[in-house]
Amino acid sequence: MNSENWDDIRYALAVSKYGSLNAAATALGVTHATVLRRVAAFEVRSGCVIFEKRLSGYSALPEARSILTAMESVEEAVLSVERAIVGANRSPEGRVRIASTDSLCQLVLPPIVNELSLLYPGLELTLLSGNNHHDLTRLTADIAVRPSERIGEGLNGIRAGTLAFGVYDDGYPHRKWMKLDGALNRSLPAKWLAKHIPVDEMTNGADSFLVLQQMALSGAGKTFLPTFIGDADSRLRQVNEPAPKIEVPLWVATLEEIANTPRFAVVQQALAERITEALA
Repeated sequence: MNSENWDDIRYALAVSKYGSLNAAATALGVTHATVLRRVAAFEVRSGCVIFEKRLSGYSALPEARSILTAMESVEEAVLSVERAIVGANRSPEGRVRIASTDSLCQLVLPPIVNELSLLYPGLELTLLSGNNHHDLTRLTADIAVRPSERIGEGLNGIRAGTLAFGVYDDGYPHRKWMKLDGALNRSLPAKWLAKHIPVDEMTNGADSFLVLQQMALSGAGKTFLPTFIGDADSRLRQVNEPAPKIEVPLWVATLEEIANTPRFAVVQQALAERITEALA
């Protein structure tokens, strides 16, 4: 299979997964026009129409489902080869992409990454900041630093301590709780809020604990924050609320297939040790 055909398959699968050209373009890091051109090229070259174009987005035609299933098999085979190639690299040098939350990337990981760069000058370390989870099987990142109750299937994880949460405000009494939106909606604090706090006691929210920190300082309400954020800000007060003590394991994880690759093994172990110390 030539590279052009493989690229067209990637674009078509992204449109199928995300349901629109814009969302697929964002996920692939290209323009809307590029996705449209590549999908159209695939349809012309294969002589079949894959998608039905609607105002609400793109949906796969029923008769094209088998084509997309075959595409998914091709994608998994190509990714499997790429993972094997990465895992076979025995050099302790090279690029290592570390994905984590925006708060950990800003407040905890930078000095650790800098220290590792000095210890291992042959490594090229990149921090990928965001609260949406990277799919490590697709090699969008090499190592993930994430709070999670359990490690995912197919991953090699080292526990790096515990992420604890508290409730904070700006020092004035607040009845309203701020919402945890977006990716934070899957967190344990968000689940507790959904179960115990009435809707009329909720107010504006955000999809980032760093943003919620600033909203709390502006007087918007009270909010859950990781204690490494809340306790470090003297302008915030930890509130004695009838909320549980929420703690989530923090994992430094990589794919089992590449876990023994020297550069990943070195960085994974060093990250776990230093993050544990930083959050102690």
